[in-house]
Amino acid sequence: MEYLKTLAARAGLTGSWESWDQQYRVLAVILGLLVIYLAIRVVGPAALRILRPVLFLLFALAALLALYPSAMCSLEFLSKLPIFCAH
Repeated sequence: MEYLKTLAARAGLTGSWESWDQQYRVLAVILGLLVIYLAIRVVGPAALRILRPVLFLLFALAALLALYPSAMCSLEFLSKLPIFCAH
């Protein structure tokens, strides 16, 4: 860990984000985006498999709202939301 701190101090990365050189900022942003991309590729398919029933329910509710807007108020848990049913 000390070695990494020494390298960061040599590169001038120990201060705030504003004190970093532009080349290190660009490198940090690119590496951050790469990590996020790889995380989405790994976690994404599993998350979609888990969330598939929830996504189907949301799609069905959206279709119900589009076809029968007044029927949305008949669902008790949705009738409490003012965005769907204005009393």
